[in-house]
This record gives sequence, C-alpha cells and structure tokens, in this order.
Amino acid sequence: MIKKILLATFVLMNLATLASAAQNSEQTLYQTITQAEAESLNISVPASSPPGFKSLEVKISGMNQQPQLKTILFCKNLKGVIHWNNLCPDLTKAAAQTALESAKTRSDLPQYSPLTDPKKTTDTAVIAFAALTVVTGAGTLATKILGSPSTPTADTGGNSGYLAQMSRGGVLVASAELGRGDKTQLWQKPMTQKMDGVFAKWGRKISGSSPLATRILSDGNYLRSLAGPFSLFIYPISVALGWFASRSLHQEALPPSLTYILIMMTVGVIDAFAGLVTAFAFALSVLIGGHLTSLDSVLTIAGVALLAFSPALLAGAFRPFRRSVWDFTSLWERITDYALASVLTGWVVQQIVLGLPGLSGLQLPVTIHARVIALWAAGLIILRFAAEDIALRLFPGRLNKLEPEYRERTILQQVLATIFKVTIFGVIAGQFIGLSAELFIGVGLFGLPLVMGIFEDKFPKSAALQKWMPTGIIEMLVMTLAGYFLAILVQARYPGARTYVLVSFVLLSLPGLLLKMLALFGKDGAEDWRITKAGKSAYRILGVIALGALIYIILSGILVSNNV
Repeated sequence: MIKKILLATFVLMNLATLASAAQNSEQTLYQTITQAEAESLNISVPASSPPGFKSLEVKISGMNQQPQLKTILFCKNLKGVIHWNNLCPDLTKAAAQTALESAKTRSDLPQYSPLTDPKKTTDTAVIAFAALTVVTGAGTLATKILGSPSTPTADTGGNSGYLAQMSRGGVLVASAELGRGDKTQLWQKPMTQKMDGVFAKWGRKISGSSPLATRILSDGNYLRSLAGPFSLFIYPISVALGWFASRSLHQEALPPSLTYILIMMTVGVIDAFAGLVTAFAFALSVLIGGHLTSLDSVLTIAGVALLAFSPALLAGAFRPFRRSVWDFTSLWERITDYALASVLTGWVVQQIVLGLPGLSGLQLPVTIHARVIALWAAGLIILRFAAEDIALRLFPGRLNKLEPEYRERTILQQVLATIFKVTIFGVIAGQFIGLSAELFIGVGLFGLPLVMGIFEDKFPKSAALQKWMPTGIIEMLVMTLAGYFLAILVQARYPGARTYVLVSFVLLSLPGLLLKMLALFGKDGAEDWRITKAGKSAYRILGVIALGALIYIILSGILVSNNV
C-alpha cells in the first residue's frame, strides 16, 4: 500500500491512446497501478475527452523510495462515465494492425461501432454533407455543380447547350467542328458505328428513369472515341478483376487487399461503367459464396463498389471533364479543373475508405491505407482529365455523336428516384448513428429540398440571389467550415458520445438544407459577377485562397482525413 504520495505529476497523458498501444510502448513501465490506487489519486479527466480505452502514466514516490513510473489503464464509456477498472462493455478495443491483416473471415475481425469514435464519425459526416451539397445541387442549376463561369460551346456561341448538358452530370458537349481524328478513316468501320449507336441508344432509353445510370454508361465515351471497338476489352477485364478480387478473400464480404483496390479504382476511373461491372462481379462472387447474409455485409460490398466506380463520377460532378480552351480565362478554368477535381475527389475517396468500418460494423485493415488510396485516386483523376483533353482535341465529332440525348423525366419517375435516394441515405446514416428520432429528422432535412426540387419551376426566381450564391470550391469550403464549427459547438454543449453524434447529425444537415433551398429560387443564366474584368480577378484570387485553405484542412488533420 502506498503510504504517502509525494509526487503525482503527469508525464504523459494521451487520452486518445488505446490501452493496447500503451502496453506495447517502447518506454519501460514498472508497474500497473491498481483500481483502488487510481481512485485514491482523485484524477480529473476532462469532460471533452472522447470515449475509449485510455492510459496515463504517473510518477509515484513512497516513503524512502525512489520515484516509480506507473501506468493507469482506464476507459470512458459512451455515457461519459470513467471506469478505473478498464471495463467498458459498450466499447470495443482496437485490434493491432497485424492482427487485422491476418484475419481471413468476418468472424476473425473485432466489432466496431461508430459511436465509440464520435470525433471521427462526426468529422466524416461534415465532409459527407459538404460533398453531397456540392454534388447534388438542387434542380438544374448547372453552375452549382461547375463552380465556375459558364463556358460556351463552340457550336452554340452561348451557354444554353453547356448548361443543359452540365445539369445531366458534368460532361461538356464537344465542339461540332471535326478534329484531326474525325477526318481520318480510323474508326469509320461499320462495327464501330454499330457500337457507338448501341451505347447512345441505351443511354437515351434509361435517361428518363435514371440520368445517373446514363451518366455511368456514357462515362467511357472519351475512351470509345480514342480506342474505337478496342475499348470493349475493358469489360471482360473488369469481370475477371472483380471475380479474382473476391476469390482472394475466399468470397468473404470484406474489402480486398490494397493492390486489388487500386487496380479496381484504376479501371473505374478509366470508365465508370467498367468500374460498376467490376463491382457487380465482385458482389456476385460474394453472393455465390453465400456471404451476403446481413445488412452489414451488403453495406460492406456497397462501400467497395463506391471505391470501384464513383471517383470518376465525383470528379465529373465537381468540375467538367471537357472544356474547350481558347484564351487565358478558359486556360485558367482548365487548370482549376485539374486541381479541384483531383483534390476534392481524393479527399472524398479517403472518407469513403475511413467510413468502411462504420458500414461493415468491423475494424478493417484497409483504413490504414486511406491516404495512399486517396493519393492514387487524385493522380488517376489528373490522368483522366488529360485523356479527355486529348479526345476532345482529336475526336470532338465522335464525342458529340456518342453523347446520348436525355429524355425528360415524368413527375412519377422523379418522385421514385427521390424516394430511392432518401432511403439509401437513411440506411447508410442509420448504420452510423442507429435508429433514433435524430435519424428521421436528419433524413427528412436531407430529403426536403430533393422533394421540392421536383417542382423547381414553380418557385419564384431571383437573378440577384443566383448571382451571389457560393459555388464549387467556395461552397465546399463554406460547408466544411460551417460543419466543423457546428460540431465544436455541439461537442462543448453535449460531451456525451451518443448525444454528440446524434445532435451533430441533425445540425450538420442545416447548412446544406439552406443552400439547396436558396438554390431553388436561383435563376438559370443569371448574370455572373465573375464575367466582369474586376470579377475575374477577384474570382481567381478567391479561388486560389479557397483551394489553399481546403488543402490546409486536408493535410493538417483538422478534420478526420489524417486519422485512420
């Protein structure tokens, strides 16, 4: 028994360090302190510290004894209660990375609950709401998706055709003028013409039901322009890739190895439809193996599928894949396309990787590679933009021919699509925060502008409002910072993990709701302040500052991007 405590100084108090990590530390630990001794020290743990298994070290001296370094292992449960016996049944200890990588089945992996990691869960929600707001701009306000002044197409001399195409998924209609490749007999064969017609025909057929499906189907048009019928070889490769990736896991419903993920993502950035084929083959193999037996397993495969085909779609939503360059302004915009699309897509991809444990309910080894996967995605997007530029220069005529005509959707089709989107959002959100009143409130706030967007033409329009609406990188930065400060306020008011996450989920939906509601009253084709000489200069300066600020947020770890 310690008779007298002469010195109790914290040498190290890392409240985010897990007990298992402390036990493996290189520093020598002389003795683990008992529960009774820990309670006798009357240590005050800050209320703001997140739940989890923790450790701290103290120097303790008894009578006529040298100071001894002792370790206190304890945990803070989801209700904010400190347990000095280090027993918190509602928490799950993090497993070592080596143990995770050696797991062969889902049953070998330890459980994971997003509520045990409220900071990471809330920060991921901040980024998710910001990205969803930018990508799912209400109605047909194409400039919200683009985030830059409208660029006229060469064939129209105006922006109407450009805006119409942008509202369908961020693909700019190419010039009607023929390029060098169009003037040759390279892809004039009947087989090529038939292939082009099939993709355009099916794209138009499904556009009324799902513009997104048409966008995925037509994503590889640039590749078809460059490679003709040889572009079809990517699809059997995709099937084989998905099948072998699943077989490498013995058809378990788990993310494949880093190598397979990078290859799958590469195929998906080359052609989003090929990425979807890869994901389908992967999921079908898991289903045949009999391992799609729960919602957790289904959502795990859905997360892998997102990595396989969504990066190209995200990049095309953030910035247009194609843009004609004829002066300094258009050149500036094109450089901005490369920078913003790669940075934002890489960031969102990183959050998808970090969110996989929440979807699966398991601790997954892939999260340690989140930054590598993000950098790989960013690099691929830069290459994809370069390939689009080559196709636009050589085959503008073929690109125009391959682009499908989009059919107008009926009210019923729009309603069904909205219900589907809201349902998917609710299922994924429920996996992170559980079934609660806050879940239904947050999902309702997310779906409200989508429902109202169906009747967008009924709302009064304001050119002045649209003129000053934040767009693109500015909108992403505004949403991120608003969510970040809201999360700080909520954490100060509700330090308990569960309450913190639930309240944050509701409040984080409000900035996006406000912007989307305002967008409903914006007027398409409104005069843009950035088209004036002073506006162009201000726009460029603000754009560089905003990009620098966003890169700082990503690299500094202010949000969850640096945490795995």
